[in-house]
Amino acid sequence: MPEFIPGNLEQIKDLTLYGINRAAVAIGVFDGVHRGHQKLLTELLSVSAELDCYPVVMTFYPHPRSLLTENPPNLLYSRDEKVRLLHHYGVKAVVTVNFTRQFAALTPEKFLEQSVFTGDVPILGICVGKKWRFGAKAAGNAEFLARMAAEKHFRFSAVEELCLENGQTVSSTAIREAVSSGRLDLAEWMLGRRYSLFGTIAHGYHNAGDKLNAPTANLEIEQGVLPPCGVYAGIAHLSDHEQFAAAVNVGVAPTFREQYGEIEPRIEVHLLDGFTGDLYGRKMQLELAGFVRPERQFPDIDSLKRQITEDIKQIKQQLGRS
Repeated sequence: MPEFIPGNLEQIKDLTLYGINRAAVAIGVFDGVHRGHQKLLTELLSVSAELDCYPVVMTFYPHPRSLLTENPPNLLYSRDEKVRLLHHYGVKAVVTVNFTRQFAALTPEKFLEQSVFTGDVPILGICVGKKWRFGAKAAGNAEFLARMAAEKHFRFSAVEELCLENGQTVSSTAIREAVSSGRLDLAEWMLGRRYSLFGTIAHGYHNAGDKLNAPTANLEIEQGVLPPCGVYAGIAHLSDHEQFAAAVNVGVAPTFREQYGEIEPRIEVHLLDGFTGDLYGRKMQLELAGFVRPERQFPDIDSLKRQITEDIKQIKQQLGRS
C-alpha cells in the first residue's frame, strides 16, 4: 500500500481499491488547511490510532458557498494543493465529494447514508468541527452526529474551534481578510506557515527587463487573495526542488500609467538567485515572506531603477541572502 492514496477519490467506497478496509473520517471543506483544521486533523489521527484504522478526510468540490451564496469565496488553495497539505499532516486518503444543489438538498440522514456510510468500508469514527453544519437547511450538527454515533456505534468527536487571543475564530475567511488588509504576520500565524499565492507565469509588458534591468515573471494567480499594493520579499517555488529568493511587486505600475493607462493589480516576480531559463507557462507557488514598502509613482525611470536596487538589497537582508 502506498504511503498515501492519490487525491482523485470521489466516494468512500473507492478506498477499498487501495486496501483501506476500516477508516475514521474528518469531514469539512478544509480550504487553507489552517491551524484550526490542523487541530481537527490531530484529533482524527488520535482517533484513528486508538481504533486501529486509517485516517481519511472527506471534503467537497466545488466549495459549497459557490453554489449556496451569491458571494463565493476566493479559495486559498487549489484542490490538488489542499490534498497535498492534508497528506502532509498525516491523512492517509482524501475523498472529494462532488457538491451539487441536489447533494446540498439531502437531509442529514441522507447525507450520511449517501456520502459516509456507503460501500464496504466500515467507518469507525467521525470527527468534525463543533460548529460544522450540513444537510438541507443546515439541519445537521454536532448534536445530530452524537445521536447517530450512539445509534450506529461509531466514535464521534466534535472539536472546538481555534481562536485568537481577541476571541476571533481562525478561519479561511479570517485569513483572506488578514491578507487583503496587509496583516501577513497574522495570516501566517493562522495558517501555521507563510501565506502563498499560486498561479501560472504569463507574458507582461517587458518593462522590468527592457527598461529597469530587473526582469520579472508576471504571475497570473489562480487561487488566493492579493495583499495591498507594494513590494514584498518572497520565495518562489517552481517545483519541489527549485526555489528562489524573489523581489515581488503587487500593484498597478503607476510610473507607467501614462503609457498603459489604468490596469488591474498585477504580481511581478523578480528571481534573485541567478535563475536562467524560460518561465512562461510554468506553475509557481509564491511565498510572501515580508513587506518592504508601499507601491508609489516615481518621477522617472532612473529614480525607479535606484529604488529597485535598494528594494533588492533590503529583500536579500530579510531573507538572509545578503
